[in-house]
Amino acid sequence: MNGSSRLVVATHVLTVLAVVSDQRLSSEKLAWSLNTNPVVVRRLLGHLRDADLVISKRGPNGGFALARSPDDVSLYDIYEALEVDSLFTFHPNEPNEACPVGDNIQAILTETLKPAEKALTDELKTITIDDLSQQILERSATPIESVESADLGD
Repeated sequence: MNGSSRLVVATHVLTVLAVVSDQRLSSEKLAWSLNTNPVVVRRLLGHLRDADLVISKRGPNGGFALARSPDDVSLYDIYEALEVDSLFTFHPNEPNEACPVGDNIQAILTETLKPAEKALTDELKTITIDDLSQQILERSATPIESVESADLGD
């Protein structure tokens, strides 16, 4: 999974946890919301737990919950937790220095894209999981309990 989709998936997971804040959710229920495999969610939750964004508990009443208040978790916090080096990454092969474009493109793009990346990360700092949760609650026609009572075939 690339960096940008990981940010979106992690934001989705944390928003589900914020909306269903009164209980812990299993990776299976979180995966149900994402319509993906629980293994994908568990890998991501490991990064979020290491960054103190989620807590987990094993056992019958176990699962995952937010470690902090939703208004104290910004999209930038998630971005940092995923250890994304840069929003813009270069091809792993070095360009051909014998080509005038190949010799200069990475330096020029780095200079050009740096302000755009800073603007985006600054904006990510202003958006919280609580902001997103409130928007979800305002827009949703489906009751939130559908996540809690998702039929996982168990």
